[in-house]
Amino acid sequence: MSIKSILVQAGSDKRAGERLAVALSVAETFDAHVTALYPVPSPIIPTGYVDYIPPSVIEQEVARTRERMAAAKAVALETARKAGRGIEWREQDGPAISTIVEQARYSDLVVVDQKDPLDEGLPGTMVLAAHVALGAGRPVFCVPYVGSYAKPIRKVMIAWNGTREATRAAHDAMPFLQKADQVIVFSVNPDAESHYPGADIATHLARHGVKVEARHTVAKDIEVADALLAAVSDFGIDLLVMGAYGHTRLRELVFGGATRTLLESMTVPVILSH
Repeated sequence: MSIKSILVQAGSDKRAGERLAVALSVAETFDAHVTALYPVPSPIIPTGYVDYIPPSVIEQEVARTRERMAAAKAVALETARKAGRGIEWREQDGPAISTIVEQARYSDLVVVDQKDPLDEGLPGTMVLAAHVALGAGRPVFCVPYVGSYAKPIRKVMIAWNGTREATRAAHDAMPFLQKADQVIVFSVNPDAESHYPGADIATHLARHGVKVEARHTVAKDIEVADALLAAVSDFGIDLLVMGAYGHTRLRELVFGGATRTLLESMTVPVILSH
């Protein structure tokens, strides 16, 4: 398996350039095709006011949206040109989450970013990343909302607990694992006492040419996410790989506490799989 098709969340926000830079960096590593998808939202009209808003006001808002989109496209194409790679620019009408989930199904990897808590103008990317992972079945490369991450990935850590989600995440991240200088399978509060935690998956990954070792620690349940974040810092990790634990219920997204905490507090990029 390799990564040959990357979908990146395009936009007019301040982090759009960093998302694209990360996607281009990954594309350079795997010689992959990059599609920049710009969801085009419909004008928001409060319920009950449709009959009172002049058509000209709606037309002006649509025109402003098109102007922002054109400017974002120009910047994206220039960024790709400077990086020496081409990209496919795609515009699609519809809400950001459902649009990206739909198009994610045709990609090997989806690049989004963590929501800046001070920016209320974008959909919560914690929710976006989880919706894509759960709804599209594709791995999501989530980029922190501060910092620059368009660089080679040398050290990778897998958050391992032996579940289906963790297994899926480890296999979805295989292209990154095989190119890494060091991979750590890290378990928190392992249940097994008869053998070394993570040894079996480490052996399996080693057979795929991964330079891997297993580590573990013990912490209280409420500290699982904190233990993972501390390990990321201690080991100098460039990329964290983890399963997305959750489900959609009606129109609500429900997922585990560790997943939520990590996506809120992440300090390095995270590959999220379900």
